[in-house]
Amino acid sequence: MRKILVIATLMVCVLCSLPSGGSSAGQEKSVAVKTAATDGVFKVTIATGGGLYGPVKSRFKVGEDVPVVISMTNTGDKPAKYCLSTSVFQNRPQMRKDGQLLPYLSSLSQQADKEDAIEQCERSQSRQLYDLQPNETKVVDWFKISAMGIAWYELLSAGHYELVLMRRVECCQGALLESNKVAFEVVP
Repeated sequence: MRKILVIATLMVCVLCSLPSGGSSAGQEKSVAVKTAATDGVFKVTIATGGGLYGPVKSRFKVGEDVPVVISMTNTGDKPAKYCLSTSVFQNRPQMRKDGQLLPYLSSLSQQADKEDAIEQCERSQSRQLYDLQPNETKVVDWFKISAMGIAWYELLSAGHYELVLMRRVECCQGALLESNKVAFEVVP
């Protein structure tokens, strides 16, 4: 277990040290390879809050972390496998403020889509496969929109936000499934 944590920590350190960029180009590209969340076997659902974070909520203060809880439902009639690897490989949040797509704070997601990073992820022992039974819904992952950990976006200022998550079911590569859209407010 300790070895897995060390490997995961090293991967995050390497990926976080890559050069940053402030473009939404990577987000637009990931939208181009998406499939609808209801296609195939899995449906992806997100909520701001819930799970370990208490009740779902839609109002946050400037500077407050926005927890995003990810659930998946097996809509098929047979058990299906999904993977948990790392947030950088599996999640591509798409956030809009007042209708405008917000750029990622860094090029981390673009770096994770490169062949050598994918190969390293595929060899990682941190990848775990899980079964989801027919018609079962389970909280499978979470991340925070915050300045700590993976900083997807700059500090959120006051305004109206909409978030959709592009979620990869495979460990390190493959199609992205589109979640539902959640709306929330950030207030002073």
